[in-house]
Amino acid sequence: MKLRRPHRPVKSTILAVGVGLNLFVAMLTVFSAYGGAFDPDERVIASMVAMVLPLLLVAGVVLFFVDFIFDRRLAFIPLAGWLVSLPSILVFAPFNVPHRLDASERERSFTLLTYNVLHLWDFRGEVPGLEQNATIDYILQTDADIVNIQELEWLHPSKQWKVTAEQVDSLKARYPYRFINVEQQLSLLSKYPVELVKLDLPPSISYVMGCFKLDIKGETVHLMNVHLKSIGLTDEDKTLYKNALDMPETKKELKRELKEVKSQLLSKLAEAFRTRTVQARAVRSVIDSIGGPFIVAGDFNDIPDCYAVRTIRGRDMHDAYADAAFGPTITYHGDRFYFRIDQVLYRGPFEAVDIERGKISSSDHNPLLTTFVFDK
Repeated sequence: MKLRRPHRPVKSTILAVGVGLNLFVAMLTVFSAYGGAFDPDERVIASMVAMVLPLLLVAGVVLFFVDFIFDRRLAFIPLAGWLVSLPSILVFAPFNVPHRLDASERERSFTLLTYNVLHLWDFRGEVPGLEQNATIDYILQTDADIVNIQELEWLHPSKQWKVTAEQVDSLKARYPYRFINVEQQLSLLSKYPVELVKLDLPPSISYVMGCFKLDIKGETVHLMNVHLKSIGLTDEDKTLYKNALDMPETKKELKRELKEVKSQLLSKLAEAFRTRTVQARAVRSVIDSIGGPFIVAGDFNDIPDCYAVRTIRGRDMHDAYADAAFGPTITYHGDRFYFRIDQVLYRGPFEAVDIERGKISSSDHNPLLTTFVFDK
């Protein structure tokens, strides 16, 4: 027994450090989970911390297993943090049971594909053996009832981007109702009758949203195609970001890169959060003024449960991914930014029962295909 006494202070110190580290990660996880509840005009740091929730969840899992080995009592700390953060965690990584439509549900269902198509360019560059535009091929193969598209301002054959006349003809035959917007680049292809809704908005706001009125199986549903403010990084900014992900060789170089990240990247990130807040409030105002069943889908350029998403969703809309998906996913894969920034929100006499992320990578975004079923 006497031989163990010198070790007790060491063990107590390690335990104290463990408690502190667990509390720090748990509290930061909670703050990150609810960071989107804070107005970026007042607490922009909360919006930034919300972006690192996936990393904090991974850190928490690692700590949980270390705690379980070292002192099981400590494992209750990250567990408590997860329980408090559970509502936001389930928006980021829901756990819904896969749903198979029966015959009755298929009759009452419709599908919506939302996709930032990058002007039909191929993000991968020159792909050997590729003879047709991969993005259009994917849209045709998916055969969604409604295709909600961002960054599409033209639809004609193009040798440069391998858009063939056959592909264009197939799209036009498949989707008799089409709106190709040159200025906003917010376009729509539909099998259902659709009308463009003209919005009386200032130019600084109107370019981020396009509103459509659809007749889906006899039900009037409004669809808002959105493309909210991006961070607006230059090639130099992207290079800086990539370099920051690689460990610098010296401490001096690390300090220099952190200073540049703070001055260049974080300032642009903060400005983008604030701009999206203004845009989101305008989108929500339009939704409230029109009323009725509504779908808001597109490129939000922001993470799930962020302030902009919360603002648009309000108290009466649902997040289709949270309602129908299983596990986390990303919809943007360019420049080492791996986030789900494409969202689908809805309200009305229908429910999202399935949502899939397309694996195609011809754009810097991945598409989301949502299946909705009308109530009986």
